Amino acid sequence: MIHQQQLGGSHNQRLSTDTSTSSSIDLKIFIKDVHDTHGRKRPLTVRPWASIKDVKDQITKHLHIPASSQCIYFGPLLSSSKVLPNHRTLQDAGIYRNGETLLLEIKTSQGSGSGVGGDYNHSISSLRNNQTKPDICVSSSTLDICPKSLQRLVQQSRRGLALGFKPALAPDGSGGSYFLSDARKKRVGVFKPADEEPFAENNPRGYVPHNTTSSSNGALSSLVEEEDNAEWLRQGIRPGELCLREVAAFLLDHDGFSSVPMTTLAEARHPALHTAGAHWTLSEGGASVGIHSITATKSPLTPGTTNNNNTSTSQDLIKKVGSFQEYVHAECTMDDISPSKIAIDEVHKIAILDIRLMNADRNVANILCQRIPEDPDHFKLVPIDHGYSLRSKCDVAWFDWCWLDWPQMKEPLSKRSRDYVLGLDIEADVRLLQERLNMQNDVLDYFRSSCLILKAGVRAGLTLYDICSEIMCRNDPSGELLLFVVGSTF
Repeated sequence: MIHQQQLGGSHNQRLSTDTSTSSSIDLKIFIKDVHDTHGRKRPLTVRPWASIKDVKDQITKHLHIPASSQCIYFGPLLSSSKVLPNHRTLQDAGIYRNGETLLLEIKTSQGSGSGVGGDYNHSISSLRNNQTKPDICVSSSTLDICPKSLQRLVQQSRRGLALGFKPALAPDGSGGSYFLSDARKKRVGVFKPADEEPFAENNPRGYVPHNTTSSSNGALSSLVEEEDNAEWLRQGIRPGELCLREVAAFLLDHDGFSSVPMTTLAEARHPALHTAGAHWTLSEGGASVGIHSITATKSPLTPGTTNNNNTSTSQDLIKKVGSFQEYVHAECTMDDISPSKIAIDEVHKIAILDIRLMNADRNVANILCQRIPEDPDHFKLVPIDHGYSLRSKCDVAWFDWCWLDWPQMKEPLSKRSRDYVLGLDIEADVRLLQERLNMQNDVLDYFRSSCLILKAGVRAGLTLYDICSEIMCRNDPSGELLLFVVGSTF
């Protein structure tokens, strides 16, 4: 059993093999236990060429936690495919500068997480030990920033799964989106697994990568190789990272100004979640992948095996990591009504969000409309589907923003909207994206620039239409905006 005091020493305690011989070439990083509700980080000094095993050995030496009980992650997606293997170096994982944070998950002999502060809500932040039963929980990496009301929705979804209500795959979309129900069979959440996003390995709609040379043991390749070999539905986001943008949109929607539904990272397992083509028919390509493959050996991700007597044997369900978003009940989408039914501020709040995030997928189908009880002839807007925001490529065009030609865009901002924009703390948002979601520098540069331009335009008295049509989006579908250069002039 791991005792509380093992990671609970002085905040300035340094885990180092020899602090007296520290040199300028040393790499200073931080270790954070994902189960520590206080979010404490412990400094660690290593050599730039150190391996993950070297890091684990230092943790073992100072905290007496066996290396076999440690799982090290770089980034918030705590899935088996994201565990940093022992033989890889920090540079292989993309850690080559001071200040980066590694996440530590401590495993007990039963396989469940056991962290520092024993007061964390174990029932909602860890999957149950029985790995053959469906389950869902809030990811430990985002538990401390997950609203209590959203945690209750996850708990309700857990009860629904326990009663046999399986996740229902949404009828449309390019990735795996599953509706989850509570014990009364009422929809309460939407789960989007990272490995079912477009061109991720388990996409259920046929958008699968053609390059299948990646290792199945979770070994990492360099970021350059990933960029060169990646297939995209929209450039600028690697497959498997759209769920992080869903969470980021909620975290950046301060005080619920733009009405983004509550979103967090979650872990789930259920046989209905798509795995390696297991649910495909022969006409959909199921003869080459999945449990009925006739051209290759059985995938290690297959949720079941078949013995010589052709009888199915039970096997552990695969844990998936993705985004969990509250289910929003709506009358319709903007595809069904006229913009004339929408108030000016409602349109502006969506536009402000999309400009800040440089959202490249704002179409009428992902704006939900809720009828206003006090004024049944008008609607409140709820934006969803922010996976293609915060990209490392700036190529938003006029057709990516469905609201661009709505008449409300040429109206001046209200005092509330103007005060909200001018009161945004851009650098605080940048730190949030970097520290909590591990966003890369090129993404942060574009985000910082888009926010600077938005604030400068509002301060100058421009309308949102002027800001977007003249600066923020392209009229020519080819090419890329130079927002970083433009943003630096304000």
